[in-house]
Amino acid sequence: MAFPCARDGLAATLRSGLLGGYDGAGAWLLALDNLRDGDEQLMVETHEGLHHELQASTGYGLISAMALLLSKRGFRPLVLPELFDVMVESSRRTHEVFATTLSASLAGVRQTRSVLDGNATYLGYLERGLGLAGTGVIPWHFRETAAASVLRCSMAPSHVFDILETGFARMRRTDLTDAARPDRRLKAFEAAGGPDGWGAVLSELASAHPDRVVLRGDADRRDLPDDEELESLCRFEEEVVLRRCYEYVSEVLAGAGMPSVAWEDQARVAHALKAAVAEVDGELSERLNVVTERRPVLDDGLEYDRQKIVLRDRLPVEMVDSTHTPGLLDAFTVGDSDDHGHVCGVWLSREVARKQFSFPEGAELPELIVALLAVARTADGRQVVRLGLLPSTTTPRQCQTLLGETPLLVLTSHLTLTDPLAVDVLGRVEPVFVLMDLPVAWHVDDWCGQGAHVRMGLVPLEGLASGDLLMATFTLDRQPAFRFICIGGKVGVSLLTEQLRRRHGARGDRGGHVEVDGTFLRDDAAAFNLVLNHVFGAWHVLDQDAVS
Repeated sequence: MAFPCARDGLAATLRSGLLGGYDGAGAWLLALDNLRDGDEQLMVETHEGLHHELQASTGYGLISAMALLLSKRGFRPLVLPELFDVMVESSRRTHEVFATTLSASLAGVRQTRSVLDGNATYLGYLERGLGLAGTGVIPWHFRETAAASVLRCSMAPSHVFDILETGFARMRRTDLTDAARPDRRLKAFEAAGGPDGWGAVLSELASAHPDRVVLRGDADRRDLPDDEELESLCRFEEEVVLRRCYEYVSEVLAGAGMPSVAWEDQARVAHALKAAVAEVDGELSERLNVVTERRPVLDDGLEYDRQKIVLRDRLPVEMVDSTHTPGLLDAFTVGDSDDHGHVCGVWLSREVARKQFSFPEGAELPELIVALLAVARTADGRQVVRLGLLPSTTTPRQCQTLLGETPLLVLTSHLTLTDPLAVDVLGRVEPVFVLMDLPVAWHVDDWCGQGAHVRMGLVPLEGLASGDLLMATFTLDRQPAFRFICIGGKVGVSLLTEQLRRRHGARGDRGGHVEVDGTFLRDDAAAFNLVLNHVFGAWHVLDQDAVS
């Protein structure tokens, strides 16, 4: 992880201290087993999302992220990772101050200090961030905007245009000048007395916009108006207040000999980056979506769909050959008695299975793995995932015939269903439970665009893991056999379901829409519970990122 988040600052050497982390390019994780409570989880969820928001919205961050992604795709795999590492190290404090300070927006400064009690490193980041807006008592909404402007401008050196002109085929770590390094720019703003000038900026805004409550507000946390006023408030803060604050920081840094990308040139940076990527990787460039207009108020600016919920390290697999599985069915039967037992059968692509479980070195696996699954303990007490392999052509009906009267629970993943053979095999029985390991919002949008009636249910998950998790479930009339399951942090899943409800609550031109209706959850409640027990007992990670 490029930007690890730890309770005791020892994440680099002690796995037990890691709470979450951002990879610097587009994904982040939550380590559920290390989070103490819901307050800490909420802070870490927001913190890691803010790392991504800063990286993806600034020229410096985007160049850094693209260097890593290009190297992972095989382009200059030695030089570009070196550039990425230098860019990360040169922006680490800026990133951490940004993510720590702005995450206080949700719970308030006092509550954030309480959650961080005993963590001197991150308390230091918080206090430094608060100090960027000066020492006076000012409304939190302005302090937050002022601090964010300092940190965004620190990540926006004008030198990014020179780096992009050099191109990814030639740029290297030595191209990064001192004036382009965010942490040095942040320090220069502080040294130049920048934090002391915000009073004049605030007074200027208040005089120019007397109808706005620029000078009023709680110093500890943000008070949001009703929905009717929220859009107007956000537009004013983003287009007027944030711009003026950014321009002020840019003036201070220019005086220190560190020029910045002008406010009106930020879109030009994004287009230049896309062009630079296109020169060396057309396919990756086509996947880059340059967004220059304002996001809707209820849009997910932090892109929580990139979040990974890490349940545990990968469990080793104990494989049973397909010729022996039929004779060992009792080893896969789960339940208190024969009358209440069941067997979990999984249909998983080879890539999904390797992502979730640790297979023996050199194990040869078919493209579609069909197996009975159970978590077991070895003679020496180690926990393993026992997979009783079956021929890849085995259908759920054939598997049920093998099991006799013992019920079969059918589990697969969304990525696996991109294989038409898997859809054909699994679409003939009901219910089939599908873990959504592909972007949920994109697929729901696509279903509704095709005129599907999507039913959506939302359930809090208690007692299965240490964190505050929610499960969103979906069914659609075009594929009635499937029960799609999305599991994630409370913040991310709440935002997801609210967006989908607002976006697709009314019937579209082709009749597609999302209906909030959890009756199918009640109808299959017992089976849903069994699925969750298997997933939380065996899986390594829950995300919407396919096999990465």
